[in-house]
Amino acid sequence: MRKTKTGITAFLLFVMLGWPAWCEDELNYPPAEVVLDGRVIHEIRAGTRAFGPQYRAGGINERLLEFARDLSRDPDSIDVLDLDIASEISAHDFFIMAVHDKDASVEGRGREELAREISGKMKQAIREYREKRSVRIIAKGLLYTLLSTMILILLLKLQQRGVRRLEEYIRAATFIPSLRIGNFELFNADRIKPVAVGAGRFLKLVGVSLLVYFYVQLGLSFFPWTQRLALRLFNYVLDALGAMGEALWAQAPGLIFIAVVIAISHYLLKSLKYFLGLVKTGKVVIRDFDADLAEPTYRILRLLIVAFAIVVAYPYIPGSDSPAFKGVSIFMGVIFSLGSTSAIGNLAAGLSLTYMQAFREGDVVKLGDVVGTVVQRKTMVTRIRTFKNETITISNSAVMNAQIINYSIQAHRKGLILHTTVTIGYDAPWQQVHKLLVDAARATSNVLESPAPFVLQTALNDFYVSYQLNVYTSAPEMMARTYSELHANIQDTFNEAGVEIMSPHYAQIRDGNRTTIPSNYLPADYIPPGIRISGVEQPSGHMSGDMVDKGRKTGTGVREEADRRSG
Repeated sequence: MRKTKTGITAFLLFVMLGWPAWCEDELNYPPAEVVLDGRVIHEIRAGTRAFGPQYRAGGINERLLEFARDLSRDPDSIDVLDLDIASEISAHDFFIMAVHDKDASVEGRGREELAREISGKMKQAIREYREKRSVRIIAKGLLYTLLSTMILILLLKLQQRGVRRLEEYIRAATFIPSLRIGNFELFNADRIKPVAVGAGRFLKLVGVSLLVYFYVQLGLSFFPWTQRLALRLFNYVLDALGAMGEALWAQAPGLIFIAVVIAISHYLLKSLKYFLGLVKTGKVVIRDFDADLAEPTYRILRLLIVAFAIVVAYPYIPGSDSPAFKGVSIFMGVIFSLGSTSAIGNLAAGLSLTYMQAFREGDVVKLGDVVGTVVQRKTMVTRIRTFKNETITISNSAVMNAQIINYSIQAHRKGLILHTTVTIGYDAPWQQVHKLLVDAARATSNVLESPAPFVLQTALNDFYVSYQLNVYTSAPEMMARTYSELHANIQDTFNEAGVEIMSPHYAQIRDGNRTTIPSNYLPADYIPPGIRISGVEQPSGHMSGDMVDKGRKTGTGVREEADRRSG
């Protein structure tokens, strides 16, 4: 009776599942796997339009998992019942799977033989499934997890202690050399130490991440419920590394080309730097090319060579043809175009100033209203330190539009001429004035003996003569102090000689007034001179009454003043 019910059940299943396989045209479905707990038992490759391999495998997997979880069912009870239209794999009244002739023909084997092979694999898979979930295996997993945790904690502590000792060793080290390229010091030892400490901390972070990753992956693999997750986590890393390796291999020709371009550019720049270094030091002379232009010329050529190398290598950069890379490039180009108008102008002005050689660093110049020493000349700006020790930054475009006066170009060759003007009355002989001015110049510091100072009479004014003193100096950076000392010496020299400097000039009558020379330059018995009186003859031989009266009054007043001074 039991076999009869089983046969009826199998017949109904065959009618539902198997009949369409003979009535419908076969379609090319992708194969599907019969799996239990991650273990592949069989691959179903036969299917029809009604029920494909995926549908059949899904039902088989559900029934197989249900059987494995039911501990009351014995895996050895699984058997094969060979019927006319299929071979049934079942355990008493629990149907698991049916193997059709088409399944056997696809595998190239007999139907009953294939069914018994599949049933044997199912038995083994069910036993392993239940063994993995036994109390012994779970206890072993817990023990292994505990041991792994202890090892992880120990490794983390050892790593932390090792990194701390490494940092202390680096900070106390005295053998770390400075990083140099030729005579240029990129990093000194004091700056290399913090970088080394930071690198050690970064490696510590990487080590902690790897330890935690392997700990999690290992801990998940100890338990059957999480073994698939552990395998998936491990596969994620392997897949990522594999993808990176495949990408690098696919991009290997482009990367080799980029490496060749970098190597050629590097050695070209190195040769160019060596050659222009010889030009800078004067070992190689190029006609009509100043040695001071060697360094800025190298910087310009370096920029052009690097830009050319980037343009050549750009198509071979991995990902350069991707839409994201192109979008970022366009975005950066737009931002650069919108924000670099003034920068490009300053850059062009800086290049022009470089080859104009209007001034160099260390020159004393006048740019517009600013006078001082050029302390820095960059591509974009020029910085000047004034005589008041103020640092003024001027954009190169503004420098190009300003009048540039360089006080240093001829200062060390022929000397810079400093000049100042004094005004002396007509009563002082011009020969004496010239001598006094030259004497004052020779007593001044930073004034050259040769060429000798000289004086120019620049104007004959109403009340005085303008004398311009010109002196040569080779120290334009001391211009302010030189002028101050020169003016002081002029005052002392003229006062000692008893010659008045008529600036500002005096509008009142000077006859009889006290001299403007300071008292410490006058003799102790100095007395202001009296007023000189002389007669005035009338052209017609007589004066009018008003003029006579006025003359009498004036003469009387003069005589009274003279009597008062002499009395």
